[in-house]
Amino acid sequence: MEQAARANQRVIELDALRGLAALAVMLFHYTTFYDQQIGHRNPLGFGFPAGNYGVHLFFLISGFVIFMTLERTRNAMDFAMSRFSRLFPAYWVALALTATVVYTIGMPQQRLPLSDLLVNLTMIQQMLGPESLDGSYWTLEVELFFYAQMLAWFVFGQLRRIHWIIGAWLALAVIYGLAEQRQAHFSYTARELLILLHVPFFALGILFYRIYTRKDRPGELPLNLAMIALSLAAIGIAKQPIYLLVALICSAIFAIFIAGWLRWLDRPVFAFFGAISYSLYLLHQAIGFALINRLERMGLHSWGAVLVALAVALGLATLLTWTVERPAMRAIRAWWKRREAAASP
Repeated sequence: MEQAARANQRVIELDALRGLAALAVMLFHYTTFYDQQIGHRNPLGFGFPAGNYGVHLFFLISGFVIFMTLERTRNAMDFAMSRFSRLFPAYWVALALTATVVYTIGMPQQRLPLSDLLVNLTMIQQMLGPESLDGSYWTLEVELFFYAQMLAWFVFGQLRRIHWIIGAWLALAVIYGLAEQRQAHFSYTARELLILLHVPFFALGILFYRIYTRKDRPGELPLNLAMIALSLAAIGIAKQPIYLLVALICSAIFAIFIAGWLRWLDRPVFAFFGAISYSLYLLHQAIGFALINRLERMGLHSWGAVLVALAVALGLATLLTWTVERPAMRAIRAWWKRREAAASP
């Protein structure tokens, strides 16, 4: 009972971290990134470049949660339906809302050809060639390819060999990183499908999950700590120095999370931001940029435009979460359970 209670507490903490990461990314986009790409009409006197790296905290959280989910999953289709119900209904509605705003008040450079917009329905448009309607969508493809890899290892019964899998991931990530540094050819398709640019961050999340759930097993803690060190070394070798710093900070956050020192995040305000984090991530960038640009052109000071965009993004995310994301997820999962029950002898 005590272990179950601690597990539930940690899920709450993960949700809170997810919400804080989404807020960080949004602040980066509305301040620093908007200024870089378009330019605020009035100086903000403030930027939040560190928010750009909130996505890497997302990747650690995904590594932790997806491995936990697969350990509790009965079969591949259960996992696939769980992920589909979590991701796609909210994404498709967010895509429609974003397109409505972009094609009415958005900037010309935000508008995609209809054929590209339709490819965006797949969530893997970057791999297929077209641009994303919202620049934040690139991480969704990364997440999908991570889920696919993990599902494959689950189907083949290889999750018990996850340390060997992580070792292979890290080796490939280093090979790719060294090839890029030397301007040598490396398959784009392999890089994208195997998510070699980001897989060490997912590996860190998996390893922290192993530490949390298996810390009392003989030899498990030293092995996981050694693999964490190898993951950090791979990031240091394969990527720019800033990413090693980001990985160290994310690892420190997870270390104190596992130690139980983030229980103060169990507050209604953090629970709220955690609940709307996915919808907020989906809706904020393109809609926010269109609003900021239009409001600044109408004469509103840039700070006012940013604050309005923040309020609109939070409001839309709240509506999308409670009217689409949560109800659709519950309905699809309930339908799937009924279908499985009916098919059982």
